[in-house]
Amino acid sequence: MKNRHLLLLLCTCSFFGMANEVSTEKTGLGQKSLISVEQAYIRSSIPGTTITSLYMIIENKGEKTVTLLEANSKISPRIEIHQHSMSDGMMRMRQLDSIEIKARQRIVLQPSGLHLMLFDVKKPLKAQQNVELTLSFFHNPSVTIQVPVLSPLQEKIAQEAYSTAQPAHHHH
Repeated sequence: MKNRHLLLLLCTCSFFGMANEVSTEKTGLGQKSLISVEQAYIRSSIPGTTITSLYMIIENKGEKTVTLLEANSKISPRIEIHQHSMSDGMMRMRQLDSIEIKARQRIVLQPSGLHLMLFDVKKPLKAQQNVELTLSFFHNPSVTIQVPVLSPLQEKIAQEAYSTAQPAHHHH
C-alpha cells in the first residue's frame, strides 16, 4: 500500500512538472506574457453533478498590475471567479468580476479561497485527463495552459504542495 501511495505521489508530481508552467511566452501578436501559471488542476467530477472547481498559482513577473478578467474552456460554457470568505461566522462564496495581481505578486487559487468554478461541464471529468484553459487578462496577453484533472487522493497531495507555496498574508 505504501508503494502505491509513493507511485501516486510521483505521478502527481509529474503532472505538476508537465504542461503546467507557462511564462514569458509570445502571443500571436508578438506581445510577451509576464504571467506564470503553476500547479493548476481541476477536481474530478462528482458523479451526478455538472460543476467542478479549478485551482492554480498565478504569478505576475512584470512591473505593472495585471487583472484576470475571465477563463474559458471548451468543456464548460461558464467559468466564474469565486471567493470564499467568513461572514457572521459562516463560510460564504461570492462571485468576483476579476482578480487584480500586483507587480511581482503571486495569487493562490485554492479550496476555501479564491478559485474558478466551472458550470454545465459537458462530460464528466476523470483523473488523468487534461483540459485546455485560456486565461484572459487586462494589461497582459491571454495565456493558454493544459490543466490536469486530479482524483481526490491526487488533490490531497496537491493541496499539501499549495500550503508550502503560499506567501505570507498581509492584512490591509
